[in-house]
Amino acid sequence: MSARTIINMIRKVGYSYKKTFLHPKRNHKLRNEFIEKITTIDKDKLVFLDESGIEDNACREHGWSPKGERYYGEKAYQHKHRISMIAGLFNSNIVAPLIFEGNCNKAIFETYVKDILIKELRAGQVVVMDNINFHKNSKVKELIESVGASILFLPTYSPDLNPIEHYWFKIKHQIRKDTSNFTYFFDAVYHVLQKVTTLPA
Repeated sequence: MSARTIINMIRKVGYSYKKTFLHPKRNHKLRNEFIEKITTIDKDKLVFLDESGIEDNACREHGWSPKGERYYGEKAYQHKHRISMIAGLFNSNIVAPLIFEGNCNKAIFETYVKDILIKELRAGQVVVMDNINFHKNSKVKELIESVGASILFLPTYSPDLNPIEHYWFKIKHQIRKDTSNFTYFFDAVYHVLQKVTTLPA
């Protein structure tokens, strides 16, 4: 995959090129090495993996109302809680999705890899993900390598090098738009993610 291809993928999901504000802890040598390495890998072998979460405080912050009157957002649910999502991005398609309540942890991620991810992987594919601790445990590595795939970790503080981040942005934006149509927040998340992938009924 060339650098131009990565740029085009980012533009395709609605992002434009802007001035960069550098993260003070980024290691630019490691970032350059990662970019050089990933551009040598066939794009048909890359699976970009990531987790994301959204809370049910997603009512609109702005709206139209008569002059001099407040705008009140409507929410169809009462108790704030967090919904997490895990998925891969393969050839611009969301694959191997999982939705659950709460935050991701080592046990959940291992179960996801064992029961969902490796069933979608093929020999020779490369799973690209960040280096959070529960991604780097030996069981996850063993599971992924058991189907002939391998892992490539992103450099630290470099989510911008993972194209799925831009898909999460658009997915969460759509969830916020659709939330008021559902009684349960989980159903709103499920509905939106189902539009972009195949989820079990």
